[in-house]
Amino acid sequence: SRGLGDVYKRQPWEFLENEWIKFALIFALFFAIVFFAVQKSMKEKRIGILGGAFNPPHLAHLKMAQKAMKLLKLDKVIFIPCGLPALPKKDLACAKDRLEMVKLLVKPYPKFLVSDYEIKKAKKGKKSYTIDTIKYLKRKYKNVKLFWIIGEDSFYDIIRGKWKESSKLFDLATFVVFKRKNSKKLPKKYQKKAKELLKKVIYIKDFHLPISSTEIRKRIKQGKSIKNLV
Repeated sequence: SRGLGDVYKRQPWEFLENEWIKFALIFALFFAIVFFAVQKSMKEKRIGILGGAFNPPHLAHLKMAQKAMKLLKLDKVIFIPCGLPALPKKDLACAKDRLEMVKLLVKPYPKFLVSDYEIKKAKKGKKSYTIDTIKYLKRKYKNVKLFWIIGEDSFYDIIRGKWKESSKLFDLATFVVFKRKNSKKLPKKYQKKAKELLKKVIYIKDFHLPISSTEIRKRIKQGKSIKNLV
């Protein structure tokens, strides 16, 4: 018979000869793999949304998405061209062309996606409202935190109450506002509301890229170059 001393002399791997110990180790390993896989899938995703007419899309749109992704550690950014704008737009190109231009803009960037949700709505005669799009995205993507990326001029429109159900927007998504160098000042009657809403948004001041779709369209009409703008 083997004495107690013989037991202590056994090498660690000899215990693996026991079938029950083998089974217990394999089960523990399997459980650990499943546990960490579930934890990873349950982790809240951070998704940026950049909507707009994109008439046409340009480098400032791209740089805004890149800066937001870096600062806010976003998992991806979804570009959503509007179909039928709620607010009137001048010289609006057809939805199909704008969609294709956005796809070309983001093609080199795998974490930048394009959604035709609002364009499909337009085919049914339905206007594009941000609050409806946010609700749709929250239904589609579970366990996500949405970051809605806008320029300062759009933020001012929200303050003026031009966006549908504007008071509810900030409860459904985190708004990321990019300062625009040439933004017009708000009338005095909106200053108090602006101060209150600024507390609810992420305001990015250090972004200076003086490119606008309006200026690009103007240059095209004048036969001027749009190199380094789109």
